[in-house]
Amino acid sequence: SLHPDHRSHAEMALNAGKHVLVEKPMCMKAEDAQFLYDFGKKKGLFVGEGMWTRFFPAVEWTRMHLGDGGIGTVRVVHCDFNIDGDDVGPYPTDSIYARELGGGTSWTMGPYVIAAAMMPFGKEPDSIAANGVLANDGEDVGELAVGMTMTFRNCENSSSPSSSDNRGPPITISIANGMVGYLAEDSEETQYAGKGGRITLLRPAHCPTSARLTPKLSGRGNDDKAKVAAGGNTETFVEFPLPPSLPEIEASGGIQMPNSMGFIYEAEAVRRLIGAGQITFPQWTPEESVGCIRTIEEILKQINQN
Repeated sequence: SLHPDHRSHAEMALNAGKHVLVEKPMCMKAEDAQFLYDFGKKKGLFVGEGMWTRFFPAVEWTRMHLGDGGIGTVRVVHCDFNIDGDDVGPYPTDSIYARELGGGTSWTMGPYVIAAAMMPFGKEPDSIAANGVLANDGEDVGELAVGMTMTFRNCENSSSPSSSDNRGPPITISIANGMVGYLAEDSEETQYAGKGGRITLLRPAHCPTSARLTPKLSGRGNDDKAKVAAGGNTETFVEFPLPPSLPEIEASGGIQMPNSMGFIYEAEAVRRLIGAGQITFPQWTPEESVGCIRTIEEILKQINQN
């Protein structure tokens, strides 16, 4: 269903005794999303937001290495998700544009970038500053592009921090930069950097099949492949091929969006969790989900789109 209908449709399903997986954004108000999580808990039913990115093996691999201390505490995050809107649907009537249908880049692609920024820290940003590109043709459409800078406080996220974390100023604040838009397609990568190196989720970062870990040696710019190898460290590249498509899918016209067979990872997680009597995702918690929506609400307030 369309974004504005998510709460009412999910509530109807819960009242009918059904487990619910809601497409992101779960709701267009944080309080509505919190209601659904609380209502599901009261009824003993599964409620989750479909942040399918979190279930890709490349993302799980990245999350594991962010937590093992190899690159130190994540201090800088870069993430982007920009497309050519013409590849998706006509302007201004398509749901990615029309405000009455929940259009605008903050709701359509913003959850991916905000979730990527939140992943090392497990919480919503402590502060955010946003700028947007708005249509100037009089059409009732959402924002066409948004840039955002987020800060996270008290983010000693690594369980065993790198010794390189001891160098430099004694800060406990990290910064993330994100951009989403319909103006043109870009490289769509997500990068996490600490004093010990960086991890990059490769294109398309919202549904990636590969990642790269690049150690950082002493000295500025001292991280290219030759120098890393000479220093006794190696750059690590991992790839996780997608499950094969099914004959039924191909017969119906095939996959339309990149890496859509990756939805199977999320579907399998839902099956396992319901079977185990769990009522939500540990990979994308209610706190993260609601916090992400609250962050989008703040972005729209700052760019005068709320």
